[in-house]
Amino acid sequence: MEINTQDLIQILSDNIKLYEHLGITVETLNSHRAVLKVDLQKNLNHKGTAFGGSLYATGVMSAYALVLAGLKYYKLETENIVIAKGVIEYLRPIDSDFRILCEFPNLEEEKSFYQELQDKKRVRRDLKVQIFKGGGSEGLSLGTAPGSGVLGASLVGSFVVRM
Repeated sequence: MEINTQDLIQILSDNIKLYEHLGITVETLNSHRAVLKVDLQKNLNHKGTAFGGSLYATGVMSAYALVLAGLKYYKLETENIVIAKGVIEYLRPIDSDFRILCEFPNLEEEKSFYQELQDKKRVRRDLKVQIFKGGGSEGLSLGTAPGSGVLGASLVGSFVVRM
């Protein structure tokens, strides 16, 4: 099933009011991966770098978008997605626009996530997010920085989805 990215962006905008204010551009969004580009100028702190709260919020948003795309792809009728716990590690200041990556490690993990939701009407899993300063999203995958990007922060969020 083809996922309409514009429909997903509209759901994000409608359901999470903060989305419109963070300067997010969706680069890739499907059931396996979400890559968001974020405008630094809309997320500056007093030091001229990305505000830590913005890094956390956009990181959580990328995981939410990934799960939402998967729900649409697997035709599961719910948008009941919450973060139960989130831990972020700030590795270095981010002084440029940044990209966020959230993806399932492999197809089996992705299918298992949605199968458990379908079978048990609830799933709780950790999703990993990486936030890179600079660089493109080509070749981006968990554990590796994009060509010229530098890992600035990483987040692990425990997400709960209910039918």
